[in-house]
Amino acid sequence: MKKIILLCVIIPVMYIHPQVREIESRSYFKQGNVEFNFSTNLGVGFSTSNVFQTTQNFSPYDSSYSEYSYNYSDRPFNLLFTASIGYCIIDGLSIEPELDINLITDEETSISLIGNLTYNFNIPKKNTFPFIKLGYGLSNYYSDPYFGYSNESGGSSLDTRVINAGAGLKFLYSSGMALKLEINFKNYNYSKSSSFSNEYSESNNKTDNDMNVISLSIGFSILL
Repeated sequence: MKKIILLCVIIPVMYIHPQVREIESRSYFKQGNVEFNFSTNLGVGFSTSNVFQTTQNFSPYDSSYSEYSYNYSDRPFNLLFTASIGYCIIDGLSIEPELDINLITDEETSISLIGNLTYNFNIPKKNTFPFIKLGYGLSNYYSDPYFGYSNESGGSSLDTRVINAGAGLKFLYSSGMALKLEINFKNYNYSKSSSFSNEYSESNNKTDNDMNVISLSIGFSILL
């Protein structure tokens, strides 16, 4: 009788234990896994630009002092092509270098280089992987050909600071392939102070450009 009771206890435990391990197992985004992401982002930016300049003349014929300020706001559209490579340093957590190419600018195409940390959540027995990410990088979205200021995009130097944040879902539709949907936020900020002086005058200039972009990203992921 005792043997029968013992077997009745052990057999269900032996059956439940493998089931628990199976449910809790992670199929993708495990330590050492690699992920390639490609997506298109369409969004709108909320941009403000402020310029302040002062000029002091020292000439015997002109000892004037002048100030000039300029404020501008805009809502430019952004169309980005994004490519990134993710490497899982621990289960679920990836470091993800990202390249953005902005296809809608006033002049030249601008680029951004961003380093992200992405966490991919695991839902047991589901082919859906929610994720969140946060990153920081540099861009040439703003340029400064004159007194540190230009309202045109696409400068030659990566002087614009970028904060990147996003949240979304990855839907696995075949082995190693996933559809990726994301709501993305980017902040572009460019600030610069400059001065010029000679024996006749002195000029001081300060520029501050700031833009928040909210966009919808659609793409796909290759999971290795």
